Amino acid sequence: MIERSMHLLPSVYEKAEQLMQKVETCDAIFVDWLVISQVDLEELIEENLKTAADWESQFKILKAKAREAERLPHELKFECILVSTAGVKTAIEDAIQRLYDALTWTLRHSISTTSTSISTFLSQAIEVLNTVPGSLDEVAEANAKHVIFAETNRQLKMEWKVMEEQLTLLRSVAGQGMEQIDNLEQTWDRFELMLDAHQGVIKEQVEALKTNVETSIKGMKDEAEKLKARWDQFKPRSDALQGDRDEMLKAIQFIKEKRVQWQELSDGREKIEKECGQFGLEPPKLDLIDEIDDDIKQFEDNWLIYEMFNNDLDTLSQEEWIVFRSKTYLFDEFLGKWMEKLKGGSQTHMSVRLMKDVEHFKEVSSALKFCRGDVLSADHWHEMFRFLGLPRGTTIEKLKFADLLSVSKAIIENVDQLKQLNSRAQGEVAIRDAIQELTLWAAQTEFTLADYKHSNGQNLKIIKEWKESINSFIPLRTTSILMVHNSWSGLVRFCS
Repeated sequence: MIERSMHLLPSVYEKAEQLMQKVETCDAIFVDWLVISQVDLEELIEENLKTAADWESQFKILKAKAREAERLPHELKFECILVSTAGVKTAIEDAIQRLYDALTWTLRHSISTTSTSISTFLSQAIEVLNTVPGSLDEVAEANAKHVIFAETNRQLKMEWKVMEEQLTLLRSVAGQGMEQIDNLEQTWDRFELMLDAHQGVIKEQVEALKTNVETSIKGMKDEAEKLKARWDQFKPRSDALQGDRDEMLKAIQFIKEKRVQWQELSDGREKIEKECGQFGLEPPKLDLIDEIDDDIKQFEDNWLIYEMFNNDLDTLSQEEWIVFRSKTYLFDEFLGKWMEKLKGGSQTHMSVRLMKDVEHFKEVSSALKFCRGDVLSADHWHEMFRFLGLPRGTTIEKLKFADLLSVSKAIIENVDQLKQLNSRAQGEVAIRDAIQELTLWAAQTEFTLADYKHSNGQNLKIIKEWKESINSFIPLRTTSILMVHNSWSGLVRFCS
């Protein structure tokens, strides 16, 4: 049998190979169905689909493809071989469902994006339309925004039409729409009503602004009269130049405050004049403001030089006294510079007053050497603070040059007492030093003793070589005794 059929074997193998090739290439008929599984559907749809018609055509194609997929065979037969297509049909159905979900989601997302854009515009526009302009600049800005809103409204209506078509399609394919669209439509109707009425509101506001300008002019005149009255009543008089430093500074502060109030009036006048020009009104005559300006300027030219002097003085006076007491020459240089400046300029009442202050501070400067306190103890400092009239609780650690300047009159009046305080402090220092030297000599000196029997029979110890010990003690003793004697004599004279 083998010998009779052997010539048929090549044909058998050839047909078997052809059959295997058919089985191997049977998946080619499903390749096109699975292409959609190999791309980013959301990105592809957003790039190519814009209108409701675009989505509708894709839904129709998808529906036709779904019906065509149902007609695909469940198995393929190649002569004696049967191939099942259940797996690939399931994959095709999943791909079709995924495409349907992607189309539905992107359609809903497109509607949501458009509605959000419209909602944001309407919220911002309504807020602007609710704002009543308070000046002509704001009126011009409101008119410009009105034009922009009208143009944007026209463009958004086109987008709204597209969105409504998309919403109709969404209801047909998904069975439901989007609730916020109904609220958005009500907001849009409100916006259009406000936009139509906006021009009328602007015209009414322009008339109201004109009335406000007239009211502002009257209010400006009243404020100018009040400022003039207060200035005339309280401006510094000639007798203020005889006051102390604090009173002078208060007068200068009053001048500066009135200058600030005048500047507010001047700024208001400029604003009113600008508004009058915008409304075609005649600018008001407010000559009183110029009169106040001229008067204040005269006082500034005369009085503010005292502020310059005081500011320069403050730079020095804020130094701690324990630091500045070794640099009092800076104070003398400051006084010399200002004296030259005052003598070289024109003589006014203020310059005369300043020269008196400079002379006073020169007298104070000469007495400051008694306030250095290099040899003063804490008790001495407290005593000096007391008779100079410095506030209770003042300490040398916190004492500033400004504190001494604040009691400059007391320093001049008590200069003799300051001298005596320094002399007494110096004497006490000398006494302490002398006692310390004697104590140190006594601690360092050793005596050589010898036994001695007194005539009464008593045994005693006597110093041997006593002349040498006395000779080493006499120079120190004499100096110490003289220092102590002089110091106590000074104290006795002071007490008497």
